[in-house]
Amino acid sequence: MKKALKEIKLGYGLGALKFGMTREEVQSLLGKPSFIDKYSHSDSKKDLTESWQYDELLISLSFDEEEDWKLIMISVNDDFYELQGKSLIGLNQEKLIAELDKMNLGEWSIEDCSEDDNEDQKVIEAEDKSINFWINDGVLDEIQWTPFFIDDDTIAWPE
Repeated sequence: MKKALKEIKLGYGLGALKFGMTREEVQSLLGKPSFIDKYSHSDSKKDLTESWQYDELLISLSFDEEEDWKLIMISVNDDFYELQGKSLIGLNQEKLIAELDKMNLGEWSIEDCSEDDNEDQKVIEAEDKSINFWINDGVLDEIQWTPFFIDDDTIAWPE
């Protein structure tokens, strides 16, 4: 199954996994997740997100209540996964930036997300391509992406 998930497809998903799939469709494809967490980013009861962790695949998936529990975000943490044929997880920040410059991802920005002096966490965001690259202690350890958005409130679900 993991081989069918190798390719990160911007705006679409991960290999055979497609944004907009229901939880049932994902479970039919990948089986039961190792762990499920439900949380809210606000005080609203209608703003729930369900996060599924697949330990053996080193991926996590998010489903939003606001979007009828459709698959809305994918994160990978393994150098097995490739973007445009390149394995990026594990690259240091300098090598990552050199690769991103070759990938035609549009403008991107780096933000320091460290919460204290002992932490070194940054995120590189390519907003036009709806993808984030999380760097911890100078090394890329997570890639996270969503479907493309038509505007702030409208998702361009893949067909």
